[in-house]
Amino acid sequence: MYAQGHQARQRARDAERQAPARGPRPGALPSGPGALLHLQRTAGNAAAVRALAPVVQRTAVTDPRTKQSVESSGLSPEERVALAAQLLRAKKTKELDRLRAAHPDEQDSLSERALRAVMPRYRDVHPESEGESESEDPSVFYRTLRPEELPLRNGLRPPVGHDPAKSAADHIRAGSRAKVKSSWVSFTRSLKTAAAWAAENESRIAKVKLPDGARVEEGRVYDTTDPEQLAAVFGTSGGSAENFAKASQEVVVRGGLGAEAVLQVFKAKYLTPEQYEQYKTGAATDAGLYAVVRTRAKVTENKQKLAPKPIGIYQHQETQLGAPKRKDRERTPENDDRSNRPRITT
Repeated sequence: MYAQGHQARQRARDAERQAPARGPRPGALPSGPGALLHLQRTAGNAAAVRALAPVVQRTAVTDPRTKQSVESSGLSPEERVALAAQLLRAKKTKELDRLRAAHPDEQDSLSERALRAVMPRYRDVHPESEGESESEDPSVFYRTLRPEELPLRNGLRPPVGHDPAKSAADHIRAGSRAKVKSSWVSFTRSLKTAAAWAAENESRIAKVKLPDGARVEEGRVYDTTDPEQLAAVFGTSGGSAENFAKASQEVVVRGGLGAEAVLQVFKAKYLTPEQYEQYKTGAATDAGLYAVVRTRAKVTENKQKLAPKPIGIYQHQETQLGAPKRKDRERTPENDDRSNRPRITT
């Protein structure tokens, strides 16, 4: 009797206790997106919930500009493209691979858009076109010279009477048509671009190197091949001027550069296709020849693509020209002293 009573009391106590929460048996979950919700409602096993929860892939990438670790999943697609461009420019290939692996759906577009931001190209390549001829040195630029410019003597300066209040964006939009010039002087990163402009009139080209520390001066140099500097010039309202600057790989320098920055002076002229091939293959040589290039294809107003033109770039020896006209003289101590001399009257 005592044993039977003890067993009855034990059964009653067991009935009052709640059965421990157990995870679902394999195959017991419904199919589809309701599986996780069903699991959360019916199972008390937190480990099982975590096992079936969606996995968010988090990858930290070091931003080469700030040297800070950035969680790529917290960035917008546009911000990821900008970060990829910075990594590409800084040649951080391992970091770029990690960023692409963390976002498999964006892998191809991420690389393509980043490369486009670093080396923009805005028209299809003609089969006879060569690749870009931009300098590998980001401090080396080229400028197609006006007839009155004497780079080895006077440097490359804004013309007398320029308006210092004009912005870099105003300068680029107006181009060479501006009636009142600005304090900015235009260059290009691409020798090929400078040669294409110079060959039209067999003009000269100046090769220059930006002095050390020039980029440190805030607002003095803007390189439009850099998306950040391009945005600093135009903001969000660049339009066709922004596209032109990027396609021309334009660099603008406030106040221009002195004669000490000029490395060489060239002259450009068109070649025949036969001359181009002879120079290119080494079948013909010319002691004064610096390089041969073939321009990129041009698209006319009626949307027809013209064939690229071969151009020869030759070493040029500046002759001793006479003093420039008074209105073109740059302000030097000698000229200032001359202008301050008292006039003799009778």
